Amino acid sequence: MWKTLLALITAAAVIGGCAEPPDELPPYVAQLEQIKEFNEQLSRYEIYLANPGLERQARDVRDVIQAYRETLDKIGSPDDKFIKATHTALGRAVDRGVKQIVEPDFPTFTVSASKQIRTIRRSVEEHFDNLNKLWVKADKTEPFPHKWPASGD
Repeated sequence: MWKTLLALITAAAVIGGCAEPPDELPPYVAQLEQIKEFNEQLSRYEIYLANPGLERQARDVRDVIQAYRETLDKIGSPDDKFIKATHTALGRAVDRGVKQIVEPDFPTFTVSASKQIRTIRRSVEEHFDNLNKLWVKADKTEPFPHKWPASGD
């Protein structure tokens, strides 16, 4: 009797312990819709900063980057190690953007803001590329839904 009970408990533990973790990719990718407006706004700011007559329209870029970071924090980092690593790398790039951008009245504002936006753009593109690889690997039938908006360069 004890051997049978022990065998049943062992079998239940093995079956229960071998369950596949939930697929975190689709919910995480759906949550990334929240950063789409920030990507579009930073893309526009890239254009403004490249044109001397329009650069004043990007004066609030620090606030936009800070709001971007807060939104990333709200999205949160999933348990999947690969998604978590690429999410964390994006968060670090946005943090650097907030810390390293100078005030709008500094003479180097245009250069500084352009550099921080470029750094964030590259990190977002890398994040989306990595997620796209997972998307394809997971045999998702629809195309990966996110990309950095075209900025004219």
